[in-house]
Amino acid sequence: MKTVRWGVAALVMFVVGCGPVEESVPAEEPAVQEAGLALACANSLGCRDSCYCQAGFCVPDGFGPPPPEGHCETPPVRACTTGSDCASGCNCVGSVCVNDGFSPPANCLVAPPDSYESDNTHTSASSYMGTPQLKHTSHRAGDADWALVATPVNQVMTVEAYNLRNAPQLRVEIYAYNYATRTLGALLASTQTTVCSQITPSCFIYRTTANVTAGSVYAVKVTDRRTVPSGSDWRPTPGYDLKMY
Repeated sequence: MKTVRWGVAALVMFVVGCGPVEESVPAEEPAVQEAGLALACANSLGCRDSCYCQAGFCVPDGFGPPPPEGHCETPPVRACTTGSDCASGCNCVGSVCVNDGFSPPANCLVAPPDSYESDNTHTSASSYMGTPQLKHTSHRAGDADWALVATPVNQVMTVEAYNLRNAPQLRVEIYAYNYATRTLGALLASTQTTVCSQITPSCFIYRTTANVTAGSVYAVKVTDRRTVPSGSDWRPTPGYDLKMY
């Protein structure tokens, strides 16, 4: 009987000893779950701020303090303070733009157009009334803003895009214009570089000039030159003010 009891004890000890071997298998599960949480992306526009797209997934960009845990695993959103910061079909809820629930769902990542829309062509251009046009925005890549100006005297006319906000990349052009027939004439002047390259507010101006004549009309075009995919940019919207003198 004593031998039998020792045999049972030995068997029990053997079974207990196998336990840790069986329990080691699920140890790989957290790694699998972590990989499953990674956010897929085609480029860095598919990732939130402080993250970038690497090998098809959003990961921390390594600049500055590391983002909170899980930050790069959620898709980007457009920040807002009021509904006017959101595109049509979206509401501002919890400081982000979300769909209003109606179908088809709107793309709430894109910025709303500014108050000068639709000034995307010279035939629908805004009229420059002699005072600066404030709060222009490049609400999506490739956005073009047109303005028509009548010149009462012969002069060298200067056109400036200034008060640049959120780093717009612009091209400013001046064209001759036949207002009676709405016909675009010759390109008279253009620029796509700021007046200087230093990181100082006095350099953040796009400026170009052209000789104009009394009693004529000219068309000014300001084009957004960003290379991001049109209609997919969730970052703070580039903006500028426009003046002519």
